[in-house]
Order: sequence, then C-alpha cells, then structure tokens
Amino acid sequence: MYRRSYLQIPGPTNIPDPVLQALNHPAINHRGSEFAELLAHNVRGLKQVMQTENDILLFPSSGSGGLEAAIVNLLSPGDKVLAVNMGVFSQRMGQIAHNFGASVTWIEKEWGTAVTAADYRAVLEHDLKYEYKAVFVTHNETATGVLVDVESVRRMLDDLHHPALLVVDAVSSLAISDLQTDTWGVDVVVSASQKGLMLPGGLSVISVSPKAWAAQERATMPKWYWNFSTMRQRMAIGQMPYTPAINLFFGLEVALKLLQEEGMPNVFRRHTRNALAMQAGLMAMGLELLVENEAERSPAVTAVKLPANIAYQDLARGTEQLGVTIGGGLQRLEGKIFRVGHLGMLHEMEVIATLGALEMVLHKLGHDLQLGVATGAAMASYLR
Repeated sequence: MYRRSYLQIPGPTNIPDPVLQALNHPAINHRGSEFAELLAHNVRGLKQVMQTENDILLFPSSGSGGLEAAIVNLLSPGDKVLAVNMGVFSQRMGQIAHNFGASVTWIEKEWGTAVTAADYRAVLEHDLKYEYKAVFVTHNETATGVLVDVESVRRMLDDLHHPALLVVDAVSSLAISDLQTDTWGVDVVVSASQKGLMLPGGLSVISVSPKAWAAQERATMPKWYWNFSTMRQRMAIGQMPYTPAINLFFGLEVALKLLQEEGMPNVFRRHTRNALAMQAGLMAMGLELLVENEAERSPAVTAVKLPANIAYQDLARGTEQLGVTIGGGLQRLEGKIFRVGHLGMLHEMEVIATLGALEMVLHKLGHDLQLGVATGAAMASYLR
C-alpha cells in the first residue's frame, strides 16, 4: 500500500504538493514572453529570500556547478584565495579553485567544528599587500552539521580594511538560516534548488554584487557555460544562453510564494525549533552529536556518531523499511556517523515521526534506550 515517505537526508528535501503540481506543467517556449515573465517574477522573489538588491543569476546545474561558476568568473590563474577544510563541501570550494590554477591557502579545522573569523584573521592580518583576492565561506557544512557565523567574517574583513571578495556557499543554508546578503556585505552567494527552496535538483542560484562584477571583468579563468556576463545579458531580455530547466521555474514560483506567505523570519524560527527538537530527541537516546558546540550546530542537518555496536547500513535499512530515509557519513566520516536532515518542508510531526523510526530501529538493533524517550524529548522541546 502507498504511504508517505520521509526523506530526511540533508537534501534533496521533501517537495510540497503545490510545488509538485506546479512542476507538472506543459512545456513552453523558453524564448517567449511567458517564460520572460516567469523568470522576472522568480528573480524578484529570490531577491527577497536572499535579502539582496544584487543581480541574481540562474544556471541549470547543481550547487557544485554554481560554485564552479563563481570561482571561474571571479578569479584568474595564480590568484591567492583563502579556503577552509572543515568538511566535504567546504573542501570542494578550495579544490575547484585549485583545479583552475588559483593559489589556495587552507585553514584546516577538525570536522565537526566551525571555522571562525579569528581563523581567517590569523592569515589575513599578515596580508599587508592585500594579495588574497577572495575568502571562501561555507555557511552550512552539510557533511558535518556545522553552521558558520558569516556576519563575523564580514566584520573581520572590514576591521582589517581587506578588499578580498567574500564568497559564500549557501547551498544548504538559503531559506533555512538567516543570511543577510546586502547588510553583511556578501559579494557572491551560491545556492541551489533542492534544499531550502524545496524543489528538485537542477537549478543553481547566484547573487553577484557590484564589487564582484568588477572582479569578473578582470578575471581570466576559462569559461563558456558558466559565463556570468553572458547569463546577465540574456536574463536582462527574459531569456538564457541555452535551454533552461523550464519546469523548475514553475515550481520555484510556487515555492517562493509558500516562503513569502510564511515570512522569512518565521521560516528561520521554524528551522531552529525543528533542529533543537531533533537534537534533543537524538541526545535523549544516549546518542552523541558530532558537533559539540551547541552554538555551531546547524538548523539544516544534524550529524550523529554511530553507537559502536551498530552499522550505518543496518540503521538506514531499518528506517527505510518504516518509510524514513536518513543520510550517512561522507569521506573520512563514512561509517562513523549518520546524518538527519531537518530542512525544507518540515514541521513538528515529521520530526517526531523521524525520531520514532530511529527509536524503533535502534532498539531493535540492541541500542540501550527506553522507547518513547526521543519523541518525548522532542515534544518537550517544542512546548518550551
């Protein structure tokens, strides 16, 4: 018998029914007026969600494609950039830059801890000739469940009067955690469709400041598909340089409407409440969270250390049988943690159902816990 599925990985996320219905739209002419109006409407909505008046560019790609687009449009081979290794996706930004010939300085952090403004300052305060052209920040490290304080990084750059571009990976934080693009002076924000925007994958979203456009004019890294200038020119007339993911734009229109109706402050509060409830339930089962510092824990995803006697495959298989899908550890954390996403279309009862499934399977696999303790802790968290 058909039943509801709970996709509680860190993305893609559960897609609201109105968005699914909007995606089921007949094909239209991507060079016609209907698409031009749809595109303009979505750009206006994205500016509200991203809290910016900067240009918005939309590429048919994953979030990783958006990161590559940002890097090749801002930099030239040999440019110095400051990157962080605190997880798979922060590492990816620096690796892309390295592959295109940038000179990358790495800040190494233990996976499960957040990079801080002080970490960046320790490098940049010695850069008296302002040789670093860009600072990369992964707002939310999906692989570890760590949230980074972007605002403090901007304050640090301002305090040093450092002109480096502030480039933020917000793939798993947009429409989840507050990111005040213009107020915080973020030059480039890269995000994607399949997480907080509650869509299927396939659309990257990039905001570009005037300062970033000036850098783009000087940049010499090779590009064609990812060319910011070409995309801006075509979007200005309601088109794209190549065939876009047309149906995603119909879904995006409805997703943005849902976010606007809820109100972005309420969206952020809902994600925080869900994260705290999920984390309370997980800890009530005697599980240890990867991120020890509560202030650094993500509102999008929680990484949990696996009990010594339980294999991830057994846990994931058991929850899958109950209709709940969780995520595993990546790279150096593979087999050591599991990850629970609590982002996108998620409310109290989905959190409680997810915890209930984890309780049942962990109990069956021999983990010492009292049934009901996790769901009870989550309920208590919501009632505070």
